[in-house]
Amino acid sequence: MATAFKLNDLYSLIEPQVDLVRSSVRGHWVEAFQLVYGASVTPPRLGGKMMRPALCFLSAGAAGAEDLDRFVEMGTAMELLHLAALAHDDVLDRADTRRGQTSLNALWDNHTAVLGGDYMVARALTILTVYDSCPVIASALESIHQMAEGEMINFGREKGGLDEQDCLRLARKKTASLFSVACSTPTLLLDKRHQKALADFGMGLGTAFQLVDDLLDLEQDEAALGKPSCGDITEGKTTLPILYMREVLSEEDKARLKSLTGSPLPDADRQWVASMLRETGAQARVEALAQQSISEAQTALDTLPTNQFTETMRSVAEFVLIRES
Repeated sequence: MATAFKLNDLYSLIEPQVDLVRSSVRGHWVEAFQLVYGASVTPPRLGGKMMRPALCFLSAGAAGAEDLDRFVEMGTAMELLHLAALAHDDVLDRADTRRGQTSLNALWDNHTAVLGGDYMVARALTILTVYDSCPVIASALESIHQMAEGEMINFGREKGGLDEQDCLRLARKKTASLFSVACSTPTLLLDKRHQKALADFGMGLGTAFQLVDDLLDLEQDEAALGKPSCGDITEGKTTLPILYMREVLSEEDKARLKSLTGSPLPDADRQWVASMLRETGAQARVEALAQQSISEAQTALDTLPTNQFTETMRSVAEFVLIRES
């Protein structure tokens, strides 16, 4: 069971490739900083779970790849696209920290942070040209399209209020689309018969990942999250657990929740949010949806050959449900 492992344990099959991606991404990260500050500057360290490149390698193995090193550039590109999305998100959210480090927009300014995100998108697409495959490039571009579309729809609908389907659609477009692309793109170089199954796995996994992320934002403290807790509330966002809470809260408690917008929450308010999350049943409802998404993801793997890669992917899916950061 995944509960017996840490995520790095689940990467044992692909550890050499993940390490290569980590080193490559670090190199591009350093280049971006040195463009701004000069060659003598050492940028903040990079953290992260490396889930997108890991899923790329696991999916390649599940689809029959004999040489996983062939997909190092692809894994690097997927992680750079993820970092680009984070840089843009931090500008939109006015975030000061990310993964326990100062965010790009706080280190630089919003304009430079957006350019930094654009730079990483360009690097990712350039890296993918090594495969001399238009479908591979198109797959990456589709994830960029979906992530941007999700944010644009979100801005448009937020004014009129988001409903349950809006929140789920945002989770799929903003987060799950890149998971889906990371899982399915290797099949474009291997066996396209497995493309849909792996795309569906990534979509289910990514949707659950975002739903759990939305819960963790309300449950965990800053030390665990690597960023201020209850950020979705202070930024006035509507995520699924917040939506479910509002449906049940009294008018007085709704007013209290609304009053928390605008500045970091003291411990007393953060603890109140966490207790309301449980007492209103919002936590249980979101957890049930996340479990449903994971079940759909694991069902998608049933059409693939059973091997050590697909079994590890099932364990990674279970891990997503029990992660604490």
